[in-house]
Amino acid sequence: MLRALALAAALTLLSPAGALGGPAAEELVLIDAGRARACIVTPADPSPDLTLAADELQRHLRLMTGVSLPVERASGGDDRVAIRLGLALAPELAPVLSRHSQDPAAFAIDISPDGVALAGNSDEGTLFAAYEFLEQLGCRWYMPGDLGTVVPRRERVALPFQRRVRAPSFPSRHLQAVSGDLPWYRRQRLGGPYFPSCHGIPLEPPADFASEPELFALVDGERRQSQLCVSHPEVLERATAAVLRYFDEHPEAPWIGMGPNDGGGYCECDRCRALDAGEWDAHAAAISMTDRYVWLFNGILERIEDRYPDRRIGFYAYAAHKLPPRRRRPDPRVVPALAPITLCRIHGLDNPVCPDRSFYRQLMAEWGALLPEVYERGYYFNLADPGFPFSKVHAVRGETPYAHRAGIAGWRVECMPSWSADTPTLYVAARLMWDVDTDVDALLADFYDGFFGPAAAPMGEYLDSIDRAYRDCDCHAGSSHCLPRVFPDLWRAAAARRLDEAESLAATPGSAPSVYARRLGIFRMAHERLEAFLDMLRDRDRLDFAAAHEHLADLRARTDTMLAYDLGVEAARLLYPRSAHSYLDRFWTACVEQGYERTCGRGRLVAGLPEAWDFLVDPTGVGEASGWHRDGAIGGGWQPLHTTAATWSEQGLHYYKGAAWYRTRVDLPQAAAGDSLYLFFGGVDEKATVWLNGELAGESAVGSFRPFDLDVTGLARPGASNTVAVRVLNEKLNEVGTGGITAPVFFWRPGRDGRQ
Repeated sequence: MLRALALAAALTLLSPAGALGGPAAEELVLIDAGRARACIVTPADPSPDLTLAADELQRHLRLMTGVSLPVERASGGDDRVAIRLGLALAPELAPVLSRHSQDPAAFAIDISPDGVALAGNSDEGTLFAAYEFLEQLGCRWYMPGDLGTVVPRRERVALPFQRRVRAPSFPSRHLQAVSGDLPWYRRQRLGGPYFPSCHGIPLEPPADFASEPELFALVDGERRQSQLCVSHPEVLERATAAVLRYFDEHPEAPWIGMGPNDGGGYCECDRCRALDAGEWDAHAAAISMTDRYVWLFNGILERIEDRYPDRRIGFYAYAAHKLPPRRRRPDPRVVPALAPITLCRIHGLDNPVCPDRSFYRQLMAEWGALLPEVYERGYYFNLADPGFPFSKVHAVRGETPYAHRAGIAGWRVECMPSWSADTPTLYVAARLMWDVDTDVDALLADFYDGFFGPAAAPMGEYLDSIDRAYRDCDCHAGSSHCLPRVFPDLWRAAAARRLDEAESLAATPGSAPSVYARRLGIFRMAHERLEAFLDMLRDRDRLDFAAAHEHLADLRARTDTMLAYDLGVEAARLLYPRSAHSYLDRFWTACVEQGYERTCGRGRLVAGLPEAWDFLVDPTGVGEASGWHRDGAIGGGWQPLHTTAATWSEQGLHYYKGAAWYRTRVDLPQAAAGDSLYLFFGGVDEKATVWLNGELAGESAVGSFRPFDLDVTGLARPGASNTVAVRVLNEKLNEVGTGGITAPVFFWRPGRDGRQ
């Protein structure tokens, strides 16, 4: 059944979209019975892209048949079929292409009794025509490297007569951090204009904070280097000079990227505030900054118009400057790239469980209606996650066609490609960027069948179940905090059964693992690493730090094994090297290691605090003056809130910035009397002040998610109930949607010999 679906997928994927005329019954034979009946012809002095096209055709046809077609320059001769590459050798296709599309990536394929012509509006377009030609013969490149490549074996190579013209749905198609040097990148027809980087505003000459602080942001009455004072006349003049210098030095550049520095600290002077529309951006918890920067961009473009009338300024519609401007119309040469950092990055635009994405859908439509050129700079990975199984297929299959309808010109989507987690998402996204009408169900069926062979059915079910788990979860934060909710025990049991079944189907007893077993093994490694992580969190939250510590060691070892796995291409790894260990250490390692040390090493556990605490937000800062830290029961409408089981974002607080309070009570055993006693916090986001029984116990260390201890020997009441109150201040932009207490809290005492 699945192979029938795969055949249907291939027919759908490779149907003559853009073909001129109906299908023909006859075919052109290129290789038959071990004999070459064709040759590949390039111009006399081929460009690198035409040379690559010839090499790719020759290589893949040789892998397919064992026959190597000769490559000739500007000839063909004799009775062999000529596969002509480029418009110079196929000028008859120039008017056909020009009528269909002016995009440099557009191409035409012409197969007739006279031979084969593969030609694009550019030589890169011709290269893409060669890849389309090979796909018609069954070649696939599902992930980078030979392991991700499928080349069918056959004795005979023939294709039906056809004339087909293809053009990309989006002029710009980029997956940021997926290396453009990977053959996979261009085999998926990725390319086009590359949106420029945009954090920071260049000045010529550069501003010096020590001697001219007035050019920098006024924040809380003091000048700071966080941002520039946009309204200062010298900023506009120097920014214009910097832009002119850039285009003088890069005359081929169509645009320059600029914008606020990454982060907050915007200028609060009266002149800058007068440029704002005064609109409150609730998702950034700040006044929208877009109007002031549009004012700056418009001013620069007006001043460079005489010398560079067609140059553009690209900027990120991001954080507190993601809303469209309200007071002033941007110059049409202002080009935004939508980067919804403070909106859910897991779900799709039409997902009913995600109000964030409904808002983003509206935002995309507004920007698309406002300006002629808008890009999407979203996220195809789980932010701040160490590379665990993840899928956004459910999201990209809906939002890519919507973006096309909304007028989005292209994509430069941020990725941290862990190919053991992201292969289906990146493959589907690349295909949709090229052809927005791609049948995603058929594409996936073809992927499962081609990549996993006899194990296609259970592996398809396994990967689809990951996609559904993210699609249906009511989790909207990044990192890995919500993974126990995404992958509950029932899912884990079903997933293990599917992987076991797939392995039995892919097994080749008595011989080396089949290619299908090796591909399956990549996803098995990723799954077992996820299992180790989930087990670690479970035992950490039970305060069983001995078991959690073992799982952490297992997790690290599995991470190292996957980082060392060789896909055969330097720029592709099963785990993204920059995030695999770093995010694990940032969010999880310190709590487990220090909890283990305090409960299994130099100390012993005395009592754990509840997972859910009473909670109140304190946006006006009245909590301490009102005695929210005092001992005993108090009123005031406190509500229960999870600490480790769900993030702030998942519990309706979204990206709340400000103060909040936690309160709980815990009974301490009488046996703790006479001992030194400590209160351990596994992590808070960002700054915590702690009271025990109404008395100040201390504050957290500087920095989010870092464990800290407080000596509460003289404050605790062994053999009685104790009140713990915590005031948390969360002020900085946090793209993972966390806040407050994020890890277990417990009392511990040093070993009986008094050592610490």
